[in-house]
Amino acid sequence: MSQIAVDHSLCKRDSACVAVCPSGTLERDQKGFPREAHEDRCILCGHCVAVCSFDAITHAGLPDEALLPVSKTPPAPAMMDGFLNSRRSVRAFKDKPVPMETIQALLDVARRAPTASNSQNLHWIVISGAAKVHTLAEETINWIRANGTNPAALARWDSGYDFVLRGAPTVVVACTPATYDWGKQDCAIALTYLELAAESRGLGVCWAGYLTRIAGFHEPLRQALSVPEGYAVHGALMLGERKYTYRRIPPRKPLSVQWL
Repeated sequence: MSQIAVDHSLCKRDSACVAVCPSGTLERDQKGFPREAHEDRCILCGHCVAVCSFDAITHAGLPDEALLPVSKTPPAPAMMDGFLNSRRSVRAFKDKPVPMETIQALLDVARRAPTASNSQNLHWIVISGAAKVHTLAEETINWIRANGTNPAALARWDSGYDFVLRGAPTVVVACTPATYDWGKQDCAIALTYLELAAESRGLGVCWAGYLTRIAGFHEPLRQALSVPEGYAVHGALMLGERKYTYRRIPPRKPLSVQWL
C-alpha cells in the first residue's frame, strides 16, 4: 500500500522530490507528477516531504510529529569555525546537576543525526547524579584493577581522583543492537551532535573512553548501566557545567592531507 500521497492541485512538477529520494522510491508519471513506484525501497528519510516547496507531499509512514522549519540563515563561516575550533574536552565540572529539560533538548538534537540508511537504531542511557556516576566509575575501575592494567591511573584513583568519569554530574551513553553493522559510526555521529549542542548551551563535555571500552565486555558494568540484552555500547559523554573557562585555542599538528 502506498504511503506517499501527492496533491496534484499543489504540485508544480519540479521533480525535486524525485531527485533527492536516496532509495529511488519515487519516479515521474506520464504527466510529470511524482509517484511512489517502489514502496518497498523507502527508508522513511522524509526527504521528499522536506524538499517540497509547495507542501504537495504527505508521507503516512513518517512518525506523527510536526515538521520543523529549516533555518534560512545558517551561521556565518567565521562564527561556525570559531565555535568548532574553540571546543575543549572538559574534565573539571561544577558540583551542579544538568537540568532534565536540557538533557531532553540535547537528545532531541542528537536523534536527528544521520544514521546508515536512516535506520535510527540508537538507544540512549542517561545517568544523572554524582552517586550513580561514581558507581559506574568504580565498576570500571574494578575491571582495570582485576586485570592489572594502567597502574599509574589506578594510583590516581586510589588517591581520590576519578580519572574515569571526572566527577561529571551526568553521563550519556549511546547503544545500538549488537548485530547492527553501523552502530559505531551512527553513535559517534549522534554523540558529536549532542556534544556540540551541549557546547552551544555552555556545558562542558568529554568523551568517556574508559567507560565505553570496558562496557563492551565487562558484564557487571553493563548491568550497572542497564544495557538492554543484545545491545552494544558504542560511546559515552560526560556532561556538566564547566569549572574553568578556556581562554585560548591551543595549536594542533600540521594538517596531513593527500589531494587526488
